[in-house]
Amino acid sequence: MSIFHGFPELPADGETAFCKINEVYCCADARYGNITTFTNSTKNHPKINVTKDLHHHRVTDENISMYVDVQDNLLKKITSVWYKQGFLEALSVAADTNVNRDSKFLAVTASYVLKVANLLTAFRYFMQPHLKDIGPKIVSKYSRTRYWGQSPIKCLAWHPHTTKIAVATTDDNVRVYCSEVSFVSTLKCKAQGHVSSLCWRPHSASELAVGCEQGVIVWTVDPNSMFTKPSPSNAVVLKRSGHSPVTDVSWSPNGDLLVSCCGADTSMLIWDVAMETAIPLRRVAGGGIVFARWSLDASKIFAATSSIIFRVWDTKTWTPERWCARGDRVVAACWGPKDMVMFAAKNEPIVYALTSSSGLLNGVKTSKAQPILDVTKVELASGEAVGGPILDMCWDPSGRYLALLFEESAIVAVFCITQLMVQLNVTPCCFVNGLEDEMPSTIAFQQNFTEGACLTVAWSSGRVQHFPIVYTNGY
Repeated sequence: MSIFHGFPELPADGETAFCKINEVYCCADARYGNITTFTNSTKNHPKINVTKDLHHHRVTDENISMYVDVQDNLLKKITSVWYKQGFLEALSVAADTNVNRDSKFLAVTASYVLKVANLLTAFRYFMQPHLKDIGPKIVSKYSRTRYWGQSPIKCLAWHPHTTKIAVATTDDNVRVYCSEVSFVSTLKCKAQGHVSSLCWRPHSASELAVGCEQGVIVWTVDPNSMFTKPSPSNAVVLKRSGHSPVTDVSWSPNGDLLVSCCGADTSMLIWDVAMETAIPLRRVAGGGIVFARWSLDASKIFAATSSIIFRVWDTKTWTPERWCARGDRVVAACWGPKDMVMFAAKNEPIVYALTSSSGLLNGVKTSKAQPILDVTKVELASGEAVGGPILDMCWDPSGRYLALLFEESAIVAVFCITQLMVQLNVTPCCFVNGLEDEMPSTIAFQQNFTEGACLTVAWSSGRVQHFPIVYTNGY
């Protein structure tokens, strides 16, 4: 029998789930219901609804004109295209006889050089297929946000110590919402395009790392400042040739080091932000590094590549242990207590676990990842489908709850996790469903919630929902 049959029934038509209090699944009318009817635990949480009027017009890649003014001479045309679109596009302009009518010799020479460049590019893509996609295509391919390119909310991140959340929207602005202030700070600079990931610096109230197309932007947002739009001078841009676009950023739990990953780069960069320098961790096999996750004690890093290979790095010796996923690449991973990491592979409805007794740099060569949860897609009694391939997953800071976001389902499933020695006991907890026609875009657990766990879900409508799982003292 599927594990989903042990879940509470979905809310009735016209209703939605607001929270879970002492094992009671609390549902009410989707339009007129209010979470404060059941609990005040999220009363001061920021209310977020990203509507279209919040977005500013941004010139996208599709709007870049492929033509230049006809009054420009040939040299200006080539120079302009080179500056805006790169060397190969400039060669195409020089080789085009409809544009280059002044110099047949230059057109012939450019056409031969272009053929050679295309052959070299094709050979490079054959040897390194992860480089075939460029720019936002790479981010879209490896993003754990559903429909990243069209979603009103591209990603979000809770601050580790305060009730503060950063939200990246489709216009590439990053908005910072805080329970202590009524205004919203908006972070934006020229280099901040195609935002892929966000991460707050631990033990700091003001530093936020933003992964984007050009590299990593580290913002310093003064919590006492009344400015709603901090100046770009408050941002430090960290970039390195060949390391773009950045697909993931992650601070160490100690807040001293920052990891950045790029799906087109086989190196994972460890940044010293104060010095603005980076040390690459490179391994040839596996392709580009898609994302990285620090263990809770900062002793290890889980690094997933664009192929079936993933590695667990020891941060004391900076040596890796190499693993292979079954079938396809790892799409999501999260660390929990006792050096346990759970992960899922693309197109597979299975959650796997690695523990310190299963390898993780302890010299055991015969160890295997253990499947702990089968979430094969099923149809519920209500007619809704749930489960299937996993898009993203997150583990709450206490290690008690695991939330799964599925590729083909509009329902987020939350499981209870009980760890007994090296054994995990996974039991159903509850579903989180949206309003009519809403799909979950991305999920994250609040880091400083003290009354249990609070799952934040960004929906395709732009609405952000806080779903608390609360246990009172008397329960």
